[in-house]
Amino acid sequence: MHPAIPILIAILSAGLGYANPLLHLPAAILAFPLALGMIAFSAESPRMALKRGWIAGSLAALACMYWIAYPVGVYGGLSWALAVPCPILMSMAVGTYYAVYTYILNHTARALPPFMLCLFSGLLWTSMEIAQGYLFSGFPWMTLSSALAFRPEWIQGAAFTGAYGLSGLLVSVATAILCWKISRPAKIWAICVVGLLMVLGGMRTTPEQFSNLTKTGDTTIGLIQGNIDQAKKWDAKYKKNTFEKYINLSRQVIAKSNLVIWPETAMPFYLQDGGIMRAEIMNFATETKTAVLTGAPGYVLHSKGDFSLYNRAYLISPDKKYMDWYDKSHLVPFGEYIPFKEYLPLGKLVQGAGDFLPGSDAAPLQSGDLAMGMLICYEGIFPELAQERVQKGANILINISNDAWYGNTSAPRQHLNLVTMRAVEQGRYILRGTNTGISACIDPLGRISHATELFVDAAVAAEAELVSGHTFYHANYKAVTATPLVLTLIASVWIIINRRKNPAGIKI
Repeated sequence: MHPAIPILIAILSAGLGYANPLLHLPAAILAFPLALGMIAFSAESPRMALKRGWIAGSLAALACMYWIAYPVGVYGGLSWALAVPCPILMSMAVGTYYAVYTYILNHTARALPPFMLCLFSGLLWTSMEIAQGYLFSGFPWMTLSSALAFRPEWIQGAAFTGAYGLSGLLVSVATAILCWKISRPAKIWAICVVGLLMVLGGMRTTPEQFSNLTKTGDTTIGLIQGNIDQAKKWDAKYKKNTFEKYINLSRQVIAKSNLVIWPETAMPFYLQDGGIMRAEIMNFATETKTAVLTGAPGYVLHSKGDFSLYNRAYLISPDKKYMDWYDKSHLVPFGEYIPFKEYLPLGKLVQGAGDFLPGSDAAPLQSGDLAMGMLICYEGIFPELAQERVQKGANILINISNDAWYGNTSAPRQHLNLVTMRAVEQGRYILRGTNTGISACIDPLGRISHATELFVDAAVAAEAELVSGHTFYHANYKAVTATPLVLTLIASVWIIINRRKNPAGIKI
């Protein structure tokens, strides 16, 4: 087999498997770990596996995340000559994870029998995805199982194992396919895993099955997609037009809704400062007897005249004279803040977002029976953040975002897929309101409804249910998260001890 073949398979599988606007084939993503396994098992040495795995992983990441160049080149004030290298550098960094995976797997093939190799590959992949979510501020964008989110029947295992664990199960099947001819136990394992996932997909027809979830109420929420041009959003001349557009769109669904959601930083001014537009929003909520949830920047003044800036979600309730809010806790590096800015001679790659500080309170925002766990922008891609919101009592999750930064690229579609995994993991409805799309309602089974098109004005009234109780994943979150890490560590020690027992490794 030519060394370029698995690299090409990895690129195509990532490019087609992860959501994109041209040709999306979700099942193709399963060929990605298959290609990396081919690299690991065919390489003559661990060092060669590391090198080829890094090349394959980096190019696959580029096929998935090419869109990073768009916000930097269009809105970041940089020339395209400087913007284009940004996704390349990011992909090279992400490719390091896959290089380590193929390196360890090459070692593993010399120490473990095929069936144990299948199990270990799944544990290793799960550990790798967990690491992607935490190391260097975290960026778990290429969660393997998220590529399947457009097919809810394929992702029900996430209610038990989480998205990372489901990825690991799929990878163990890919490894078993590579060992198909030489290991009967590996073949049985693959059939059993696929069969179990298919049974779960077929039987989980309601959120209550296989869980302790209970419906506690119904609600109808208006999702308002303003479709505000990002290039004009922070221009003071357009502030009033933006405000009036959200009010007018909201009136289209106000008769049906208990709450209307405006996107992240929908109000491009300091709502806490008062003024005519704040008064109009308060009056709108009071007159229509409908709560308004909107994004806007917020700040806290300090005694020395300094201030701290926050990316904030405000809740304006019709029966209150004040506003509640949530401050975004997980910020975007180089977009909302500069890490190590005292050492790096860099400014923000994306202008207009502000130099924010992270918030610290994840308690739900309360409006009547609604206990809303807030996830602003890409906070929705982190399992631990949704876990924390539900742990603190959220009976529904709200994700507000501004994906206008990304244009008509793969990013808005991939973002929706990642957020969908949080709904299945936590057994909660997620209402997603965005500036330019994709806004949607996602139920606890990952079924998407009321989805809007990209770059259109939209106002939809989405029906949702309030849910109490916890999925298996939520109730056993620490064990589900820690077990793969511990088992991977134990197995790695065993591999180090036994790596010389089968120096030839597995041949495919």
